[in-house]
Amino acid sequence: MKAKYLLLLILFFAVMPLAKADPIDGVVWLIKQNNIHRLAALFDSPIEITINGQVETYSRAQAEVALTKFFNEHKPVKVSLLHKVNSNQKFLFGVAILKIEHGTFRIAYTFNQIGGAMKIIEMRIEPEKK
Repeated sequence: MKAKYLLLLILFFAVMPLAKADPIDGVVWLIKQNNIHRLAALFDSPIEITINGQVETYSRAQAEVALTKFFNEHKPVKVSLLHKVNSNQKFLFGVAILKIEHGTFRIAYTFNQIGGAMKIIEMRIEPEKK
C-alpha cells in the first residue's frame, strides 16, 4: 500500500513540471485573488497602462500602485476570461471581463517574451461598451 502511494507521489512530481501554467489564465486568477503585487511581478518595466482612457507609462512599482488604487475603488465581484490568443509562444493576448457592484470593465493585456520570460507590456482597463 505504501509503495502504491509512493509511486503516485513520484509520478505526480515528475509530471507536474510538464503542466505549464498559462500566463493568460494566471492574470485572471491573480485579479480574482486581488493579488496585485504578484500581478505586478509579471509587468515589464516600463509598462503602458490605460485606465478609463487615460494612457500612462509606469515603472513596475508605479503600475502596482495605480492598479491597487483602481481595484480598491472597483472591487471585483466576478472576473472571467473572455478571449485569448496564444498561437505564438512569444506573444500572448488576453481579454478578461471584470464585474463590479455597479458595472463591468474589459481588461485587455499583452504579454511579450523578454529575456526568456513572458512579461506584460501593456494593459488596458476600460468600461464595457453595451
